[in-house]
Amino acid sequence: MKKQYFLFFLLVTLSFNVTAQDKVVFKQTFIKVKPGNNYAEDLKTKFSKMAQKRIDAGYQIGWHLWEVVGNPQAPFTHLIVEPTLVSQMEKESSWDVFREMRSDALPDITNEDWRTLMEDVRGKREIVAEAIFVNVTADIKRDEKVSLPDSVGVVNWMKVVEGKFKSYENMEKAIYANGLDKKGLRTGWSLGKRIDKYGKDLYWNYFTVDWFSSYSDVIKNAANFPSWNADKNYQNMMKIRDLKESMIIRRVMMLD
Repeated sequence: MKKQYFLFFLLVTLSFNVTAQDKVVFKQTFIKVKPGNNYAEDLKTKFSKMAQKRIDAGYQIGWHLWEVVGNPQAPFTHLIVEPTLVSQMEKESSWDVFREMRSDALPDITNEDWRTLMEDVRGKREIVAEAIFVNVTADIKRDEKVSLPDSVGVVNWMKVVEGKFKSYENMEKAIYANGLDKKGLRTGWSLGKRIDKYGKDLYWNYFTVDWFSSYSDVIKNAANFPSWNADKNYQNMMKIRDLKESMIIRRVMMLD
């Protein structure tokens, strides 16, 4: 009986460990589209179809395309976010599998057409950076009617001091311990942690997102937000994190 109990406990433990490790991670690709070309349209009409085939084939969970709003000086113009299970990242797709998916997604494009397209793409855009992150905590919504991610997000990239990660996370979460203003324009809040790189020379390692239903709501919220002085708790948080950059992004399309 003891042996049977031990085997059951071992199976449950192994099952739990595998499930616990197979969590969702998010790959970010930061793209700078060069002026005067149609690459942004290619993302929506060609590359999105390839992404949908990858989703259908079980290589990733989703494909989210965002564009930067109101900031022509930004280092990138578009952001692709791909939620993926860790187990899906380990799946290898051969060239034959890729070619079959591409043929299904874009039946009118030959191998030669695809090579020409990719050569053309290299002259239209620059991949500025890539990163992988995980959610630190569950997204906070204004109310149950809200579905996140919303249409527009204000992304704040942070650099947190080495060795102060847990303190920073707790400080951020404490700000929203009582939720969001039920009558406010902000529809949600998210906190993400970068996991692909570490070190003192890293530009950012955390980010927050303030969600809104429209770009005009972002501007209204900022225009009507009163000036304020940081309290002691916020001052302590500012000592261990540096706001590197803030940017507004707008959803172009989401595939899941």
